[in-house]
Amino acid sequence: MAKVLLLGGLGGHSGQAFAIAKFLKDERIAFDVATFPGTEKRFKGLAERVMTFPQLLMPPKRRPNPRAILSLYKILTMKKYDVVIANGSNFAILPSLWVKVRGGVLINVETIDAVVVPNKAAKLLSKFADFTIVHWEEMKQHYPKAMVSGPIYEPPLYEPEDGGYVLVTAGTLGYEELFTEAIEQLSEHFELVIQSGRVDPEKFKMKGVRAFRYTEDFHKVLARAKAVVGVFPGTTPATATLAYDKPTVIVPNLRLRSAASLENMEPFARKVGAVVSDLKGLRDALERAFRVKRPKYENGAKKVVQLVLDVL
Repeated sequence: MAKVLLLGGLGGHSGQAFAIAKFLKDERIAFDVATFPGTEKRFKGLAERVMTFPQLLMPPKRRPNPRAILSLYKILTMKKYDVVIANGSNFAILPSLWVKVRGGVLINVETIDAVVVPNKAAKLLSKFADFTIVHWEEMKQHYPKAMVSGPIYEPPLYEPEDGGYVLVTAGTLGYEELFTEAIEQLSEHFELVIQSGRVDPEKFKMKGVRAFRYTEDFHKVLARAKAVVGVFPGTTPATATLAYDKPTVIVPNLRLRSAASLENMEPFARKVGAVVSDLKGLRDALERAFRVKRPKYENGAKKVVQLVLDVL
């Protein structure tokens, strides 16, 4: 029976959880996953059990979720766990604290794109956590007792190749302004593939442009991209550069200003070997990204899993 609960969330939070899940599975540690609806399929074959429930506050407006009562019920009726691993999402706050109250160990993992300013959810949970893990040394100023794991990123599932297209992606929620600008600036020079999320992909299906909402095998699309245009906040740029060595451009998603501090964007880009751009400068930024040397890191998820082994 699983003694470990791994918490996901929207977008990049589920991506970080997936990275840890792969290494938990490799070490034959049984674990359950709780995550946001729509992200559960990626944990199939890894977790003993996958639970879904909506988070109580929904970005970008942080409005109360009308299904909060259902979420609370699911949290309060969860079985008892020895260890819970949180991944920086608002989604993780209540289940983390509930496991902690019932005697479990709380491992609080910051998000990879928090380099100089902490994530609000992770900072809150650090007050109650038995262990806090950060990706970068710079974050020790905010978490003096934290363990530095190095970057935790999704490991590659395919060999990278050049499929000839530029992948434009904005995660679960999508970012219509980015897609529109990418088509205007890049479609004459590159084949485009757009992962549109909640934005209707039919708006972008035109000559030279392929578009889809989601795919269960996003890694295959990513592995074949010639280059990637992603958004901040988000972990896809780190997967693109660190797992697949792809030239990558990062654009701030101004619809998600409250989700993460923009002060982290430039430091994050430097850490993972990406280029920052605004919406109007995509062509120039992409050309610069082709000339950037991407760094190599050992995956920090290994240290998280070793900590779990030590605790168990």
